[in-house]
Amino acid sequence: GKSKSPPVTLPNGLVVQDLLIGKGITPQPGDVCTVHFSLYYKGDEIESSRESSGLAASPIGFQYGVEAGTGSVVPAIRFGLEDMKVGGIRRIVSPPELAFGKRGRAGGRVPPGATVEFDVQLLSVKRAGTNPISSQGRGAEKNTGAFDLF
Repeated sequence: GKSKSPPVTLPNGLVVQDLLIGKGITPQPGDVCTVHFSLYYKGDEIESSRESSGLAASPIGFQYGVEAGTGSVVPAIRFGLEDMKVGGIRRIVSPPELAFGKRGRAGGRVPPGATVEFDVQLLSVKRAGTNPISSQGRGAEKNTGAFDLF
């Protein structure tokens, strides 16, 4: 059945709603998370990591809850996974400050100052410190995803 939870507003201004509660572990700050996401503006899908250039879609990897963590994702995703479990799907409604701000996105399809929505599926969580890349500090931190994501 549907296990939707009601929308919750986080202290940072994000509104999150779990569309599907996962069964896996919950990320802690510093953990490396892998997600698929879709970006919506006014109900239209603008882009999705599931459709990266027709090849096998490449999920996005980044460090959860860390201001300057590895992987380039918008703060809405980096800080919007609070209490989420692996396998879950969450809708995140983000004010512009935590998304694309004054720059907008996608050649104007997301205008400057836009409130946007992400549907994020949490695919995996790798505990901080279990990843050799993160312990080398700088240098190995470029996210070479198909997207210069946010």
